Parts: sequence; C-alpha cells; structure tokens
Amino acid sequence: METKLELGRRIRNKRLELNLRVNDVAKEVGIARATLWSIENGKGNYSIDNLIKLLGFLNLSFEIGSTEDIPNRKRATRAITLLDKKVNRFIVMCVEQYASYAQESSKSVFKALNEKGIIKELEGDYEDMHGMSADAINEYIGKRLSEGTK
Repeated sequence: METKLELGRRIRNKRLELNLRVNDVAKEVGIARATLWSIENGKGNYSIDNLIKLLGFLNLSFEIGSTEDIPNRKRATRAITLLDKKVNRFIVMCVEQYASYAQESSKSVFKALNEKGIIKELEGDYEDMHGMSADAINEYIGKRLSEGTK
C-alpha cells in the first residue's frame, strides 16, 4: 500500500515525464494549483474525487490495501479503489446489497467475491449489469458464489 507521499511522488514524476506544468495540469483536471501541490507533496486533505480525476488524466492507478491494514475500518468496500467512479459505486452497491440480502458483513462478502474473482467479473461486466435489478444481481452473485461448493 502506497503512502500519500509515495503516491504524490509518483504523480509528480509522471507529470514531469509528460513535461507538463503544475498550472496546466491543475487547469485541465479542474482542481486548484494548491490542491495539486498538496497531492504531489503528500500533504493536506483533498477529496478522493480530485485524486481520481488527476490519476485518470495522468493515466495512473493506485491500490489501497485491505481494510485489515487500515485501523478501525470494517467495511470491505473501502478496499476497492478504481479510477472509474461509476464502476466503483456499482461494485460497492453490489457488495453492500448482497451483504444485506445474505445477512452477512460487507467485509466477508467482499472477501468471498474477491477470492472467487467475482469482483473482477462485476468490473468487467459493468456495462451489461449496471441496469439490472438488485434481485437479479443478488441472484447472479449467489449463483456464482455457490459454484464449485457442495
């Protein structure tokens, strides 16, 4: 798991590699110059939305470790970090919805879905699945989780 400082350095290095100025990147991404400075220097508090916009613009990604690495976090959905906010919201919704349906914790549902590769399937099938009803998604997840278990 990267620290804010490591991520900031990676962002600054990519910006410099692309020969882009701070002002130009900030303007293009739609964030304040000071926000970009804070991100690049691993300082301050900034929104995940601004970070996601910046990473998307620079064609970078990052990963957050499991919730076990983050003290006092119990929701497994926090471990999902995708650049595409719509896909992220969809996966979070799927995990939370199925956890409620199955009366299990979202952390245990996330773990099971991740171990079986279902999180990646949901990500890859977002375009086809995001319009499905909650019942249909719950049925799909339930079926996929039960495959291979007797």
